[in-house]
Order: sequence, then C-alpha cells, then structure tokens
Amino acid sequence: MFLAIIVFILILSFLIFVHEFGHFIFAKVTGVKVEEFCIGFPPRIWKKKKGETLYSIGIIPFGGFNKIYGEIDTEKTKDPKSFSSKPIRIRALITVGGVAMNVLLAVVIFYFLLGFSGFQSYQSLIFDYEFPFGRQENFVIIGDIAENSPAEKQGIEIGDMIIEVNGTEFENSEEFIEFIEEKKGNEVNLYLENFYTQETKNVSIIPRLEPPEKEGPLGIALGNIAKISYPTILEKSSAGFLHSFNILHYSFFGLGHIMKISFQQKDLEPLSSSVSGPVGILHFTELTIEAGIVAVITLLAIVSLALALFNILPIPGLDGGKLLFLTIEAIRRKPISQKVEEKITVFFFVLLILLMIVVTINDIQRFF
Repeated sequence: MFLAIIVFILILSFLIFVHEFGHFIFAKVTGVKVEEFCIGFPPRIWKKKKGETLYSIGIIPFGGFNKIYGEIDTEKTKDPKSFSSKPIRIRALITVGGVAMNVLLAVVIFYFLLGFSGFQSYQSLIFDYEFPFGRQENFVIIGDIAENSPAEKQGIEIGDMIIEVNGTEFENSEEFIEFIEEKKGNEVNLYLENFYTQETKNVSIIPRLEPPEKEGPLGIALGNIAKISYPTILEKSSAGFLHSFNILHYSFFGLGHIMKISFQQKDLEPLSSSVSGPVGILHFTELTIEAGIVAVITLLAIVSLALALFNILPIPGLDGGKLLFLTIEAIRRKPISQKVEEKITVFFFVLLILLMIVVTINDIQRFF
C-alpha cells in the first residue's frame, strides 16, 4: 500500500502540473501576465521569482493553481497584460489550456504504448458499444472462477478470453450464456486466449445440468472486452489521437448509459458504484502496480483523459464552467456581473466539494 500511495501522489501531482502548465503556457503565449504558478497548495515549501511570475511548490500535493493577472479583478481590464482585457476567443483558449494539455499527454503516451503493442489495445465494455475509430473485435472474458467448478477442474484461468466455442464466436457475454444454457450436459470445446499471457488453448468441458445457485453451468463470472486495432498507415500515424478520442467518447457515453440506468431504476447505486474519487484511484493504482509498469503508464493516460473530461463539464467552478460564462458573454455581448459569477461559482464549488466527500466515503466503503 505504501508504494501505491507514493505512485498515486506522483501521478496526481504530475497530472495537475501538466494541467496547470497548460493554462500557464497559453496565458504566456497570448501575452497575459501570470502572477504565480504553484504546484500543490500553500503553505509554500519553495518559491522563486523569475521575471513577472512567482514559481512555488505547496506542501499539500493534491492541487495546484495559476494566479493569472486580471482573471478575477476586472478593474485591470485596460491593462493589455490582463486576462479580462483580452477578446473572448483568447480567454477561452487560456481556459481550455489545461484540458488540452491533459489530452495531449494521453495522446503522446498512447502513441508509445500502441507502437510497442502492434497498434492494438484492449478496453473492457460495460455496455454494447462501437468505437468510432479503428478495427474492433469483441470477446467474452473470464473474470472469476468458482471452486470445484467444471471451469476450475479443466484448467480455465482468470483472464481467459473466449475466442470461440464449437466454432461459434460471441459478441457479448449474454450470447455466450444463452449458448451454454442450451448445451447443458453436452461436451463443448472452448478455444481460449489469455489476456495476460497471450497463451492459447483448447478446453473440452461439460456444462452442469444443475449448478449451485449463482454459479452457472461452468462456474465462471463473465465480462466483455474489446480489442481495438489500428492497422492502416493512416491510422497508425494518428493512433495516439484516435485512441484518445475513442477512450473519451466511450467514457462520455458510458457515463450517460449509467445515468440512464440509475434514472430508469430510480436508484443512485449504479451511478455511485461507477464513479470514483482519489481513494478509488488509489485502489486502482495498487492493482495496476501489480500488473507492471506498462499498466501504470496506461493508468496515467486514462486518468489524464478522465481529468480532462471532468474539467470540461459545463459546471461553474470547473474550466467548462468558465467556458459557459464566456459563451453567455458572447451571446449577450457583455459579461455577467462579477459578483453574480462569483456567487454562482462558489455555490457550485461547494456542491463539488460535498460530492467529492460523498464519493470518497463511498470509495472507502467499496474498497477498504
């Protein structure tokens, strides 16, 4: 756990640095003064003034900020180095700078990871979904095996992907379950490929006629996984961007799918069980470390994309909320009152803090 905590802090601190550096560099490029660039939150353990900017490191690692000249104090509007003096398009560019850098980091990481893996990757699926880019193949994967079950006795392992059964391929676990139910008491031949070792094997097995409760004929827990490949020269040359877009697209629609289920069932449990905060990420970091350095780097890219997706949501207090205010200003052709904007932002910021507390408590109950 100690190693997981260290890696978790390093990942989070690095991603925050990348995000804040995005705001910083876009401000500098567009001629806006940055009064302070801080990683972490005060009290400061290090600081140095260089030029017009104070660079500092706070003792609290879970955060960071840019103090951009004129972003809050609109009285500085006439100063050409002030944020509020710039056109809406420039202010919007600075606002999305952090999100853009988080996405760019994921793009670079995926370029390397895909290049070393034959330009293919795997993604678990929680609902029927087709990725916008690349070639997709869906497989059923074994997530758990019951003791003394036919699967355990025949040497089936966790992580085995079911390539075909009696020459039949399956798009999802529902199709496979239906097939096995029809074959109870009859021998079937499974062609498997292990997700972790890439070893293949053929297994002959007889589904039980009367399995124990909640075990099923074979005694296995199933999931769905997609293999995404980028075979053409054009796809390989843009694989980092394509794969990042695929992950963002899937995450966005996955969140919508879960919200729909919660609404239909009138129950927040499906949504709450799929959302994780820092404690949840710590838990996944611990599991990822056991899988090796490649898995840790993959987690870094995925969390970077998740941070980008979260920050671009049109919620006051986030970068997306700032974009929302800028959009309203563009439509009205005049900005919202500074006091009104501050009150709305504070209100939603408090809601976000409360949500984070609830998510953290939920993560502690789920994982620890």
